[in-house]
Amino acid sequence: MDIGTSHFMSSQAAEYLHQAKKCAEAAERTTDPEVREMLLKVAADLTAAALPAASSGSTPPKRGSPRRWLSG
Repeated sequence: MDIGTSHFMSSQAAEYLHQAKKCAEAAERTTDPEVREMLLKVAADLTAAALPAASSGSTPPKRGSPRRWLSG
């Protein structure tokens, strides 16, 4: 099953995956290796956070979760 096309995915999981994709795309565009590493780490963290949110419906983010980077 592809998480991106699941009808049962929570809106929170969808948002995490959307933001992860944006981070990965930005990492592809940057020429700064430190920025690329940071963006890829955030993308990985967001993807990891989306998995439990997708399976449980709507799991609130854990303290210190990637959600803090999504304010905007």
